Amino acid sequence: MDFSEFLEGIELNQLRRDVLLKSKRIISFAPHPDDNELIAGGFIYRKIREGASFLLVVVSDGGKGSRTVDERKLIRIRKKEQKDALAILGSKNVKFLGYKDSEVPLPSLLRGDIIKILRDFKPDLVITVDPFLPYEVHPDHVNTGLAVLQAVLFSEFPNIGEGKPVNRPNVALGFTFNPNVILDCSENMDKKIESLKCHNSQFPHDSSLETLKAVSALYGNRIGVGYGEPFRVLMPNELHINVLGGMIPR
Repeated sequence: MDFSEFLEGIELNQLRRDVLLKSKRIISFAPHPDDNELIAGGFIYRKIREGASFLLVVVSDGGKGSRTVDERKLIRIRKKEQKDALAILGSKNVKFLGYKDSEVPLPSLLRGDIIKILRDFKPDLVITVDPFLPYEVHPDHVNTGLAVLQAVLFSEFPNIGEGKPVNRPNVALGFTFNPNVILDCSENMDKKIESLKCHNSQFPHDSSLETLKAVSALYGNRIGVGYGEPFRVLMPNELHINVLGGMIPR
């Protein structure tokens, strides 16, 4: 299968698109500094401008993400880069969990932190990376994605975790091989790229960002716009023993 065949095979769902566009309280859980801007920078910029409340949670310190920079120095650099990038998108609301890069705990150990954050913020939408991406081997991505999904599931059960139970929010997975929504981010693409340029330790050359724009243009073409951001949107009842989870109603 080539990429054009993959794009044509995506089954888009208006109901799930509306879930994203109507969200008013949004949390994004990023395994590393820069993941948030990569997967959802255009959407987040749009929602913040519309008045949505937003919180970014960065799970790891990003200290392993260089072949040349000392780990302690890189942690400081990447924290500042993340704050600067988020400011471009219109927010200062970021929480750093500070787990060591490449050593993010297993979901059973991480999800307690996430449950507490969900209960404190009470989001109606949670964004994170897709832990089921084929061939994804980075443990920080797998563990973060799974922990977030488990925390969403358990957030309404009073005997699990700290804080007062809340209703399960909807979930949008980025970095996904199975999108069911592509959002138009054409008007916000410049802001997305500007925010990513703040992560200079990770994107020192424009070629990486040009590749991102090219891929975003292909997603955009799928829905007849300039640029698009793909997501796998899951409803609250689709996270446990639901064989129809993620399927599109006819």
